[in-house]
Amino acid sequence: MGDSEKLDRNNPDLKYLVVERNAFNDPMTQAEWTTKRLVWIPHETQGFVQASIKGERGDEVEVEIQETGKRTSVAKDDLQKMNPPKFDKVEDMAELTCLNEASVLNNIKDRYYSGLIYTYSGLFCVVVNPYRRLPIYTERVIELYKGKKRHEVPPHVFAITDGAYRSMLQDREDQSILCTGESGAGKTENTKKVIQYLAYVAASKPKSTSTSHTGELEQQLLQANPILEAFGNAKTVKNDNSSRFGKFIRINFDASGYIAGANIESYLLEKSRAIRQAKDERAFHIFYQLLAGATPEQRAEYILEDKNKYSFLSNGFLQVPGVDDVQEYHQTCKAMNIMGLNQDDLNALFRIVSAVMLFGNMQFKQDRNSDQAVLPDNTVAQKISRLLGLQVVDMTKAFLKPKIKVGRDYVTKAQTKEQVEFAVEAICKACYEKMFKWLVNRINKSLDRTKRQGASFIGILDMAGFEIFELNSFEQLCINYTNEKLQQLFNHTMFILEQEEYQREGIEWKFIDFGLDLQPTIDLIEKPMGIMALLDEECWFPKATDKTFVEKLVTSHSAHPKYVKADFRGVADFALVHYAGRVDYAASQWLMKNMDPLNENVVSLLQSSQDSFTALIWKDAEIVGMAQQAMTDTQFGARTRKGMFRTVSQLYKEQLAKLMSTLRNTSPNFVRCIIPNHEKKSGKIDAVLVLDQLRCNGVLEGIRICRQGFPNRIPFQEFRQRYELLTPNVIPKGFMDGKIACEKMINAIELDPNLYRIGQSKIFFRAGVLAHLEEERDFKITDLVVNFQAYCRGLLARKNFQKRVQQLNAIRIIQRNCTAYLKLRNWQWWRLYTKVKPLLQVTKQEEKLTQKEDELKQVKEKLDMQAKQVQELDKKFQTLVEEKSVLAEQLQAETELCAEAEEMRARLAARKQELEEVLHDLEARVEEEEERNIKINEEKKKLQTTIADLEEQLEEEESARQKIQLEKVQIEARLKKLEEDLALADEVSKEKKAMEEKVSDLSQALAEEEEKSKHLAELKEKHETSLSDLEERLSKEQESNKEFEALKATTAAEQELRTKREQELALLKKSLEEESGHHESQLMEMRHKHSQELAVLQEQMDNAKKIKEALEKAKATLAAENADMANEIKSIATSKAETDRKRKHLESQVIELEKTQRNFDKILAEEKAISERFASERDAAERDAREKETKVLSLSRDLEEYIVKIEELERSRRVLQNELDETRNT
Repeated sequence: MGDSEKLDRNNPDLKYLVVERNAFNDPMTQAEWTTKRLVWIPHETQGFVQASIKGERGDEVEVEIQETGKRTSVAKDDLQKMNPPKFDKVEDMAELTCLNEASVLNNIKDRYYSGLIYTYSGLFCVVVNPYRRLPIYTERVIELYKGKKRHEVPPHVFAITDGAYRSMLQDREDQSILCTGESGAGKTENTKKVIQYLAYVAASKPKSTSTSHTGELEQQLLQANPILEAFGNAKTVKNDNSSRFGKFIRINFDASGYIAGANIESYLLEKSRAIRQAKDERAFHIFYQLLAGATPEQRAEYILEDKNKYSFLSNGFLQVPGVDDVQEYHQTCKAMNIMGLNQDDLNALFRIVSAVMLFGNMQFKQDRNSDQAVLPDNTVAQKISRLLGLQVVDMTKAFLKPKIKVGRDYVTKAQTKEQVEFAVEAICKACYEKMFKWLVNRINKSLDRTKRQGASFIGILDMAGFEIFELNSFEQLCINYTNEKLQQLFNHTMFILEQEEYQREGIEWKFIDFGLDLQPTIDLIEKPMGIMALLDEECWFPKATDKTFVEKLVTSHSAHPKYVKADFRGVADFALVHYAGRVDYAASQWLMKNMDPLNENVVSLLQSSQDSFTALIWKDAEIVGMAQQAMTDTQFGARTRKGMFRTVSQLYKEQLAKLMSTLRNTSPNFVRCIIPNHEKKSGKIDAVLVLDQLRCNGVLEGIRICRQGFPNRIPFQEFRQRYELLTPNVIPKGFMDGKIACEKMINAIELDPNLYRIGQSKIFFRAGVLAHLEEERDFKITDLVVNFQAYCRGLLARKNFQKRVQQLNAIRIIQRNCTAYLKLRNWQWWRLYTKVKPLLQVTKQEEKLTQKEDELKQVKEKLDMQAKQVQELDKKFQTLVEEKSVLAEQLQAETELCAEAEEMRARLAARKQELEEVLHDLEARVEEEEERNIKINEEKKKLQTTIADLEEQLEEEESARQKIQLEKVQIEARLKKLEEDLALADEVSKEKKAMEEKVSDLSQALAEEEEKSKHLAELKEKHETSLSDLEERLSKEQESNKEFEALKATTAAEQELRTKREQELALLKKSLEEESGHHESQLMEMRHKHSQELAVLQEQMDNAKKIKEALEKAKATLAAENADMANEIKSIATSKAETDRKRKHLESQVIELEKTQRNFDKILAEEKAISERFASERDAAERDAREKETKVLSLSRDLEEYIVKIEELERSRRVLQNELDETRNT
């Protein structure tokens, strides 16, 4: 901050970047602040207001508000200390001695009212949206910040960017710049400014006067933002150009620092905005740009309708003040051309955009007789089908009567009007999202086309900040979860840098990892059985609902400190305690949002679309189908095993894990964006709104961390210069080391040791200590000034009194002389005296003349003496001047020697430090080697004992081996016998095969007989049918006979025919019964024979199998025993050889270690001798330096005394000369 004050304040580019600080250092302002005892008190609308303390009553304080003069009582705990005026509008809020919410808010507010939108707060930069264009982003401003350190220039996002860029080049460490904040706070604009700065500073080609270079990498990088803004930004209530997605822009640089390429990753696109918008809000900009800027030919090609007829544009064709959508459309097309997208790509993108808008115009109705939805007019469907390359019949059928899989079969499911509209909206959202992802990938392809190798990168994160609405949904949980992780990274990074400062200064500090403070909330969200895991689990159950999900949360986490149960009177389902405060969540539609289900019939149509672009963006679609909602248990198991899809929370967790891994491997830089008011008015601050954002952005969290440490630090010289008057006569005159002087001052002030730490070059204080010292200093200065004023007033009063006394005496004398004159003026003798008195002086003139001559002689003698003295003094002066020049030369030489000695001392100190480090390393290595030696000796002893044991075991194993050899011979004999038995078993198996062949022949014969029996059964059935026909005919004839009998008109021929037919029927019945009985008896005999033979053969086969199995088991056991024995013998031999080899190797290692130990002892002794020698040399040099310093001080003191004497002689010479001149004149 101090160096930024040295800038040329007349520079017009710095008008909105720096502020005049002389007014804040005014002693009168400081004294007024001290006397009024000003503090901050809470206020409903202004956040905090100034008040002065008037009195105290117990736990309450009576204060007077400065603005209104109203008096009120406030609890002591609600008061917040105010910083002295010298800290007003400070550029870095970490310098505030009173770090509290009120002071931070007041500093930001005062700077904002002065047009200063950027402020540092320790490690990060806070920026407040100005809601107007400021001339602080020009190329001239970039040149001001180029290559400067942060403290040399005023706060600016350019300073943060340049610091990241220089750190990347110098340290070869990847950097990241994190821009966070609410919608409308300026995240996107600051991201653009970061890219603008990097594109200017790190451009691979020299700047030219032309406005653009088509195809140049830096130009393409700048043009990526307009494209992403057109497709991913929208107008909201808070912001006319709000980013509805998060992005991480990774800019790669080569080893020379030039831009080598870039890559963009997108997060959480708000795809629901494509189908529905809140009041006074718009969908994505590209919808309105296309409708306003498309030519008549393009309108025909993209099948665009009237801009007010799209139902998905909830608020119609809403205009943004000051924005021309036609011009924006042409700029977007131009940017896409620069990015390398051809006209076919643009046509494909705009066809998808038009189809998304048209989807909302499909009007479905409910069938009167059923729940089935119908589409009376398919005109819009035909337009959509043409744009997406689909068949209109297939598409409408897929929406209205989709097929779902139930078990192994597909069934057609009737859809209600609500279900169809939900499916259309889901497809519409997914279509736009997939198009957006393709566009991002296409931009990345253009930006990565360079062949230069990227050595390191700077990543810019533009992510939505913490969101706390009255009711928050699934999207807010994801955003807040992200911000918890980012805040944890910030806390961790901030403390690490603080700790490095403490370590550099060598102060005592106990490690505290503030990142762990946020871990319970993060675990509650992301760990197994956490909120997201339970949500994923519920998505698998067919009967799960949002209510069952909330019940599971209550069961699992009701005792968690960061989980809050819902109030039965409230609308929220549960609440979480985030670092920014409590957030209430409503779990409505969470399962649907997490699964994001799509109609798989429509998806399959889109994947096989005739339009290549549509098929491309849907190629790798992972979907949750409608059948997911009606899964059975078996399907559940199958889907779990196959992993058909991943939920939104799983995908987001993976994305976030990759992002956090990338950020942890970088050095992060933080930019916190603040929205000042919701009216989008310039120069207005809503204090309550800003305070909420300061909490959500982690600014106050960072201040909390600062308060735990020592946020205020001041160099020794400045501390001594400013606060030495608090400790008079403590520091003796002459030179004293700054650290020692500060220690003496601190001891005299009697500060609590816990409130400060003394480092190597600075003294550190806890928050509020410097304010206390400032107050004490003000009181001391006030006392000194009052005493000085009293002394001066007393002196002036005494002088005035003496003057008045002298005037009184003079008046009395004048009065006395006047009265005497009035008495004598008419007396004759007085008149005579006045006339005679002049005549009396004539007789005394000769006496006076002689007297004057004597006086003249005396003056001449005195003048001669003084002339001689002057000559002598001149000689002395010349000699003193010569001595002075000699002494000055000696002083210069001694100064140079002192500087050389100081350099030598510094070199020796550095060498000593290096040697101490080497010595420390060597000692550590010696300790490690000693420990290794001890371990090796122990291992050697263990190995010796194990070797002895192994030798004993080897002897035992040798004897066992001999026994095993004998057993082996016996086993081999048994094996031969078993092999003979096995040969017999082979013969049995051959017999078995013959039996099996016989069985197969019999089974074939049986099959033939069964076929015959089937044939006979068929014949039987035929005969039975013919018999039934004959019986029917007989019954008919009997009926006719009855009729004939009734009519009595029968003839003899008919009687004979009837008798013949009855005989034929009886013969047929008899023959059929005989054949069937004969066939059944034959079949029974054959079955009986076959079953007997089969039983015999089965018994023989079982016996053979048993014998074979027994033989195989015996053979296997013998072979296994034989192999085990051989393996044991081999292992024993190899283990013996291995132990011998290890023993020899260990012995050689021990010998080598002993040698290295001796070498280390020798090196250690040499290094100790060298360090002792250097220490002695350093002590001698320091002693010489001190002696020379004292000699220089004494010489300078003598020189000062000589100069004083010379000045006194010169003064006396001048006095004598003046007296001589006066004497001559008289």
